[in-house]
Amino acid sequence: MGCLGGLRALRKEELDKLRTAPRKDRVPDYLDEMETAEVFDVGKSWDAIHRALTGGNLEYGDTPSPGCWVILGGEVLRGDREGEEDYIVVCKSPRQVLQVDRFLQELTEEAFRKRYFAINPEEYGMELSEDDFDYSWENLANSRPFWHSAAEKGLWVLFDVDQ
Repeated sequence: MGCLGGLRALRKEELDKLRTAPRKDRVPDYLDEMETAEVFDVGKSWDAIHRALTGGNLEYGDTPSPGCWVILGGEVLRGDREGEEDYIVVCKSPRQVLQVDRFLQELTEEAFRKRYFAINPEEYGMELSEDDFDYSWENLANSRPFWHSAAEKGLWVLFDVDQ
């Protein structure tokens, strides 16, 4: 099953090892062997979450922050070059993680609902629905303890997804 995304919290030492690995090796087998402090699976909800938090866009970049840093915002370690379309890895700094934590603690279901239902269904590639909203909100809301723990510990966070 493709397009399953996840978050991994790690220390800078592990990130430095990843940065020294060739980009072609920054794939699941390598990441699964890294020493991570915590992990959180977002499944397929990452797409809707990112679009909802960035005004409908599915692009790399650091705007609008801090919502963009939940998924595709941050330092792209794999996925933004030709030949890397199969796997994406994006890193968030401890400063960004702290801002995401604060942002998510204040984000209400009602505010996320407005953002979700503002997504262009044609660009999203599927109809917006209550079921998809519930799935996306549940994954985002349940990620709060992950982000809070990573922020408190000053960890880096990776988002990775197989395409």
